[in-house]
Amino acid sequence: MNLPSSLDIEKKTKALYTIEDIVGAMKAYAGVTIRRTEDLVQNIRAYENNLLFAMADIITHYPEISLKEQSKGKRILTAFGSSQGLCGSFNEKMVDVVSRIITSNDILFVIGKRLQLSLELRHITYGDCSDSVASINGIQSALKETVSKIMNIYSKEEYYNLTLIFPYIFEKKAEISVEQILPPDIRKVSALNPTKVPPFTYLEPNKIFEKILEEFLFISLYRCYIESLRSENWHRLRSMEGASETLKRQLLDLNSLQMYIRQEEITEEMLEILGSGMFYKK
Repeated sequence: MNLPSSLDIEKKTKALYTIEDIVGAMKAYAGVTIRRTEDLVQNIRAYENNLLFAMADIITHYPEISLKEQSKGKRILTAFGSSQGLCGSFNEKMVDVVSRIITSNDILFVIGKRLQLSLELRHITYGDCSDSVASINGIQSALKETVSKIMNIYSKEEYYNLTLIFPYIFEKKAEISVEQILPPDIRKVSALNPTKVPPFTYLEPNKIFEKILEEFLFISLYRCYIESLRSENWHRLRSMEGASETLKRQLLDLNSLQMYIRQEEITEEMLEILGSGMFYKK
């Protein structure tokens, strides 16, 4: 077996150090994103609960306001994945869940180009697709487009249910949630113990309820974007940690091999010098 030269190993070592720097930068960015999204998720959930309390008040004090029946019609399934790679089995796990719950009466709305490709490989059809976000700053613009597309589908009379499928992190474990957003679960809303005094307002109750529903949809989708971004970077951080360990082992092996080959090269050079007779007297 022909061993590579020490120069070849040095070039490969420099390339591995460059890759290691990139992996380190990705680990740092993923860690920062995870920390930033953690606080946001808690605040968003608190705001969602406030909206549910407001719904409970309206439904209790104005019973003429009715919701569409949850058991009828078709569903809009919105699945959150990623458009960026290097995040392990993140998208494949989402595909597993989607494949288990989707039916012929559902229309699937996909967020994330990588998730789209994974669905196509499993021959799962979908209705529409949007890009996922790479940072928190990109959520606002992506959310407007997503809400617009979903509401265009939801406005059709055959669709009565909007269900969100999104990843989240709970107790340092990656999980996937399936949540029905529209129509809201009446039993869950009614169990919130609304206030005994009806709200004082000059606006019509049905108008208030429509605005609450609209805001609830908006903030729920925003939370899914946040949860998905956090989960994606959680998977990416672990993938990069594994890659970092592999690079360290490869660099150690290369350094050992380089020392061995360099010693062989020095020995060979010495034998050539000795064989040339330059140390012998005539």
